[in-house]
Amino acid sequence: MTFEKFEEFLLSSECYWEHDVSYIDKDGLQHLIAPQEFWEYQTTVARLIAEEEVTIKVEQMQRYWKWDDRTIHVFYNPAGGPTFDTHTDPVDVIIECKDGVKHMEVDGKEIALLPGHKLLITAGQPHKALNYEKALMASHGIGDTETLNRIRENNRNVQS
Repeated sequence: MTFEKFEEFLLSSECYWEHDVSYIDKDGLQHLIAPQEFWEYQTTVARLIAEEEVTIKVEQMQRYWKWDDRTIHVFYNPAGGPTFDTHTDPVDVIIECKDGVKHMEVDGKEIALLPGHKLLITAGQPHKALNYEKALMASHGIGDTETLNRIRENNRNVQS
């Protein structure tokens, strides 16, 4: 997925209806984008893309790529874009660079990923995205059954 394809997807009705979209601000705080109307969503997302001041996060991408054994979140950051502070995850995570150059810090070491490169971060391992350059990355939560079960339960509730 390229920057252009991602932006096209991000502005689509499929993304609006099927995925949770949020942005990370300069303080590292995450804010859900949840307007009532599709046109409001498109306007907000188009503005955020154009301003290049926040990192955009799209959840439930395992639906788009047809995976059923993991969660996948996509992060789209401008050069110098905000990020979460150093943290750990309770499950193994595979970071996959989709476009641009993704810089990561893992256990205090910097690693640069090019499109197609993948990096395994084991559960409990401290890491942080370093947004030196514009990048598009997918974060695969391997065996994240707690989140998958919650998503499946929410889907059952919506379909009832």
